[in-house]
Amino acid sequence: MPSITIHRLLIFALLFVSLQAFAQHQRKEISGVVIDTAGVALPGVNVRLTTVLDTALVITDGGGNYRFTDIIGPEFRLTFSMIGYKILDKSYPSNFPGPVVQLLPTVLPPQQTLLKEIVINRIQPIVIKEDTVQYNMDAFNVRQNSLLEEALKLLPNVQVRRDGTVIAHGKQISRVQVDSKNFFGGEVLTATRNLPAEFIQSIQVIDYYGDMANSTGIKDSEPEKILNIVLKEDKKRILFGQVTGGGGTVDRYIGSMGINNFNDGQEFSVLGSLNNTNTSLFSYGAPTGSGGRERGNSDLTGMVDPEDGINTTNSVGISYSDDVSDKVSVYGKYTFTNRKNRTLGNSEETSNLGTFSIVTLKDNEINTDNKNHLMAWDIEAQLDDRNYLKISPNISYSSVGSRHVSNDTIQRGLERTITDRDYLAEENVSTPNFDMDVLYSRAFHKPGRKFVVNMQGKYAQRDKEENISDAFRNVNILTGEPVTGVNDYDLRQDVTSDNQNRVGRLKASYVEPVDNNSILEFSYEYNYTAIDSRRSVWDVDKQEPVDSLSVDYSYFFESNRMGLVYQMEQSKRFKYTLGFAVQPLLLRGQTMDIDTMTQHRNVNLIPSAGFRFRINDESEWSIEYLGTNNQPNFSQIQPIRDVTNSQNIIIGNAELKAEFVNRITTRFRQTKLGKNRFFEAQLALNQVQNKIVTNRSNPSGTVQETSFRNTSGYFDARGYYMYSTAIFNDNFQFNLNGTTDYVNNVSYVNDKKNFGRNFIYSQAMQMRFMLEDVIETELNTSYTFNRTRYSLHQPYGLVNGINANSFLVGLAGKGYLSDNWAFGFDLSHRLNSGYSDFVSVNPTLLNAYIECTFLNNNMALLRLQGFDLFNQNTGITREVFETNILDVRNNRLARYFMLSLNIRLQKYPEKKR
Repeated sequence: MPSITIHRLLIFALLFVSLQAFAQHQRKEISGVVIDTAGVALPGVNVRLTTVLDTALVITDGGGNYRFTDIIGPEFRLTFSMIGYKILDKSYPSNFPGPVVQLLPTVLPPQQTLLKEIVINRIQPIVIKEDTVQYNMDAFNVRQNSLLEEALKLLPNVQVRRDGTVIAHGKQISRVQVDSKNFFGGEVLTATRNLPAEFIQSIQVIDYYGDMANSTGIKDSEPEKILNIVLKEDKKRILFGQVTGGGGTVDRYIGSMGINNFNDGQEFSVLGSLNNTNTSLFSYGAPTGSGGRERGNSDLTGMVDPEDGINTTNSVGISYSDDVSDKVSVYGKYTFTNRKNRTLGNSEETSNLGTFSIVTLKDNEINTDNKNHLMAWDIEAQLDDRNYLKISPNISYSSVGSRHVSNDTIQRGLERTITDRDYLAEENVSTPNFDMDVLYSRAFHKPGRKFVVNMQGKYAQRDKEENISDAFRNVNILTGEPVTGVNDYDLRQDVTSDNQNRVGRLKASYVEPVDNNSILEFSYEYNYTAIDSRRSVWDVDKQEPVDSLSVDYSYFFESNRMGLVYQMEQSKRFKYTLGFAVQPLLLRGQTMDIDTMTQHRNVNLIPSAGFRFRINDESEWSIEYLGTNNQPNFSQIQPIRDVTNSQNIIIGNAELKAEFVNRITTRFRQTKLGKNRFFEAQLALNQVQNKIVTNRSNPSGTVQETSFRNTSGYFDARGYYMYSTAIFNDNFQFNLNGTTDYVNNVSYVNDKKNFGRNFIYSQAMQMRFMLEDVIETELNTSYTFNRTRYSLHQPYGLVNGINANSFLVGLAGKGYLSDNWAFGFDLSHRLNSGYSDFVSVNPTLLNAYIECTFLNNNMALLRLQGFDLFNQNTGITREVFETNILDVRNNRLARYFMLSLNIRLQKYPEKKR
């Protein structure tokens, strides 16, 4: 017995000495960052570390960072906890190289709090997190079987237009993500009209400044508005889809199919559609013919697609995403679309040329056949704990065939001579495109120190063949007889053009933390654009080339930018950024056939600044300044006379310089927590140096020539506000929003400078009332005022400027007759004034439907619907640009009736035992 005891003591002593030696030589430092599902750092998270030899607890700082030192145990476990978020446990092995361990970012999902089994705390409807506004869907009364589009309409400060466009906080949503990955390549309609609302935990509206800014933390560009859909944990493994078929009067038809499979991060979707009802691409489950869902998914004010002309569209798409390993994720899509459009319209364009004007009345028909292939992928690889790589290749090919026929009547001032013009153009255009985006990020041992490089390359080719027939004759407006002494015109040309564009961008950034609250960024950016253009013109009548209209031109733009940015975040409430950059520019053009060259060099000094102040937990104010360049486009700079349109000859200017834009933006945002009340206002000021503007002249008769030049004096101010609140209770929602634009535009008329001051004011109001399982109604009103004033003397009748007014009122409703029967309507009326006589129409639109659901879980829906019952749907638009005013009226989808059947498919996997 004593020998056994001594043996055990020796073993214990050896183990103790080994552990002491291990502790002396293998102590580790472990650090990482905690973010939410929107990628925003989370301060105040409790992080607990445990090993067989260690126990430690830290709290994340203002940047979401945590760090443990002197950790002995080889394997360790981290527990993350914070009120309002799910508790997360993670285990890590012992195979980390070196004594310093930098972990991947930890994503902490939100969690609703339960008290016992039947009492639920009131969920905070809206949470503001710097550049993210999060809507927690459990706080909103979303009806069963609704799709995402219907849920979006319930959110304050979010609007869904008739064509499915989503406007959030005053800006259009550009793409949609599901759990931070692009869903179907980010296609907005595909997501909003496919994803069931019952799957969604929260909807995040994010100001996304790009992958580069997301990696460095420095935001130096205009953000895009994206949606990120956070799925519920129990809805991340599901197979769902739908199939729709319908037929109607006037040979209208629709068919669509969609299958989606979600499997814990893996997503596979197949979508297809064919229709001639102007249903937008990948638009399934929409009320415009592809079926709706019981108690929801009816676009109450949006059953008329505002797209001009009649479309016949066939489309198919495949989307896939997966984590192919612990370190590599792949996601992307392929789509094919064939869209044929026929548009009939007329327009009036007034060109103000100082003491007289040229008025062009046009009747036209345009037929297009567009085929487009698109393949877009993203590959993300976390190479190790410090190195991250993202590669995004995109390939597309499109071919467009079009035929444009028009008959124009053109009159100069009050002259008795008018020009009758017949125009025919047939075009075939093909455009193969390829672009690649590569992002590499490396984190160093020192927390916060980073090196990030972003490389982009694009290649685009555009081959175009045109057959043009352009003839006009001059007649007396009173007698209709030809005018003697004025030459008539007859032109027939074959035009072949080939453009090749190569665009490259390299941006490298080194970020060094100054202290715990501030960072310093050193950056270098290189941009280039190279364009080769060849254009040959053949005179059909003379059977010879036209050398004066042909060109072989090469264009090159290059910029280098060296910058320094300092960013300080003193607390969660106060953050500011100061920066300065130097940017040399080079613009060079060369005409190859006559060997002439133009070249311009310039150096821009670009300060930048940003300030963000969180006044309290409900209010935030920010202001920022940015300076950017805009280079001239190719049609402005190529040195030829383009007489494709004989009445408006375009003359490029190879001497153009790049524009420089100074932009100041300020925004105030307030959310009243617990009251479902939201207010936001923004004002943006732009001043442009070397603004590229037109110089219009009238060399003879009704012919206009347009050339380009740089000038000063342009500025604009654009503002908007939005206010949303619940009235009485959450069932009654009130929204108020307005926009104001003031543009001090600059142009030249016969070499004389002209200021066109354009003021546009728009005010809209929306009231929505819902009584669950009984009725839902929505009232929309909007008013728009458009005023234009010119500094030059105006022709007779335009001395006091131009005013146009438009007022729209819409009322929609849906009533539930029983658990299976429902009816709905959509009524709108528009009043227009100040437009041309031939577009002075005030259409009244009425759509109505009745629907029945049946089968298990109401998975089938049969709908009979009538569109535009008064047969008055017409598209009316007004454009004011420089000295021109263009009023347009085009045909749109008009009255028809349709019977459609939609079947919803949904399958959950069996629960694991």
